[in-house]
Amino acid sequence: MTSFTAETYQNEYLPLDGSEVNAVVTVAATGNAPEGSSTNTQMAEILILDMSGSMGAPRAKLKAAKRAAAVAIDCVREGTLFAVVVGNEEGSVLYPQTTALVPASPQTREDARTAVARLRSAGGTAIGEWLALACELFEDAPDAICHAILLTDGQDEHETREDLEGVLQDCEGSFQCDCRGVGTDWEVEELRLISSALLGRWAGPPVRCRYVCGRRRAPAPRSSSRWRPRSRTSPIARAPLTR
Repeated sequence: MTSFTAETYQNEYLPLDGSEVNAVVTVAATGNAPEGSSTNTQMAEILILDMSGSMGAPRAKLKAAKRAAAVAIDCVREGTLFAVVVGNEEGSVLYPQTTALVPASPQTREDARTAVARLRSAGGTAIGEWLALACELFEDAPDAICHAILLTDGQDEHETREDLEGVLQDCEGSFQCDCRGVGTDWEVEELRLISSALLGRWAGPPVRCRYVCGRRRAPAPRSSSRWRPRSRTSPIARAPLTR
């Protein structure tokens, strides 16, 4: 029998004139899986990398993003179906060189890391195009728990807000997406919109690139009028990049 527990953590004190309370809810399961259920659920993971021209300014940002992507690829569990998508004003599959996801193995992870290392930044930013491509790739794994990580440094400048919202409506229910801002110029509201629609989480305030994949705890946020913390829970199991 499987039992579930939930714990809620929150700051019970509000600043003067404060009207918003944020809480973190942790849900844990213990015990055995129900009789007849499968413990071999297929997972699918797509890493979405922003390769627009702004990623190359400064050059250290692109290098840090590549290192973060390599770490993320190493975290994909054995046998998980995965791919790497890159985007500027269009989206394209960097790895594999087919339209189908491939199972993670030492060889496929190495090939994906090699492909990422060769990337160059150029072009604009149309995040909806990248998400639409990821959704199309996930159709190759209809029975899998599908998850994506989006790494971006900029604003969605080459499509309208309506275009992005239309893509998000098409993607809802297909996969979960966590968003990570790289550098300091990314748009908070856009990442919040994407993560909220796709039941994911977004990282803020802007964090150093070495924290982008969750390998280390990010420093405590400073006060900022641009950032409001918001925690949420998701009914979708966290996918292969979590430990």
